Amino acid sequence: MEADFQNGWLYEAGIGENRALRLEHGELVSVRVERGQKGTRQGAIVDAQFTRQWVAGQSGIITLESGEQCLLQPLPKGLTEGASLRVEIVREALNEKDGQSKRAKARPVANEIELTAGPSLLERIEKDGQPIQDVHAHGPDLLAGFGWNEAMEQAETGRIEFDGGTLLVSLTPAMTVIDVDGPLAPFELAKRAAQYIALALTRFDIGGSIGIDFPTLSTKAERTEVCAIFDAYMAGNCERTAINGFGFMQIVRRKTGPSVLEVAQADKVLTATLALLRQAERSAAGAGSLQLNVHPAVATKLHHRQVWLDELSKRTGRNVLVEASGNISITGGHIASVSP
Repeated sequence: MEADFQNGWLYEAGIGENRALRLEHGELVSVRVERGQKGTRQGAIVDAQFTRQWVAGQSGIITLESGEQCLLQPLPKGLTEGASLRVEIVREALNEKDGQSKRAKARPVANEIELTAGPSLLERIEKDGQPIQDVHAHGPDLLAGFGWNEAMEQAETGRIEFDGGTLLVSLTPAMTVIDVDGPLAPFELAKRAAQYIALALTRFDIGGSIGIDFPTLSTKAERTEVCAIFDAYMAGNCERTAINGFGFMQIVRRKTGPSVLEVAQADKVLTATLALLRQAERSAAGAGSLQLNVHPAVATKLHHRQVWLDELSKRTGRNVLVEASGNISITGGHIASVSP
């Protein structure tokens, strides 16, 4: 591990997934993932056709040239069905665990504004102005060294352990709900949780409406102190309520796309498949073919993405085989070398 890199972004262009991890003083503060997506990226300026009204006079449905439908808000006055307009994508489409999806959100812009695709993950972190170091499969696994695997396990399970308690993060269509659990006295548990909740919102890019279920606190002074701890650790803008008498606090943060938890949990087979490809690329040493021993669902995902297998073969210089077995769990895939 390169000990001199303590602040900035680590970036890895993986197979099927790009990854970024931000450090401050050698500590992980943010993780971000980017997968190939069908929808239009946030920040894109695109042409569209007005399809129909959604809420009369307030919002409507537009269709992009790609065929994707988006929610338009606000609705320009006098816009008629079939009319063309130029829009900016302000929030990407959201794919949920149950297979449902929410349309992307767009706002109208002037026709003079230049058409552009939304920024990629690399372009977004470049705008951050922090140093960026590329991570390569043939070098040290800097991402793992700084806590990538642990952070992604938290994202996949929604379970974040801290000293004295646990945050249980649940994704719902309406909001992200975080439950605080642990054996400590309510006030002490809430104080510790407030810090880790604030850090988790930044770490996993959790936005939109967020509900926090703290332990019930007996006095207003205790609730005020817990809020102050949250504010001290909260990076970035957000609006929040006070903690009410039942221990509930609501937070609203700007949401431009899915959080890392939403990406990881929307398709758990895909998440396991991409993690295995990362492992396989780093297990390239050896002779013969590279065999991926996987659950049948992962094998199906790989066979539907032959380009990923081709890329793995290209990067490792080895033939790649896929062997499916029902005795292997979805996350239990492993790699073996097979002699020719």
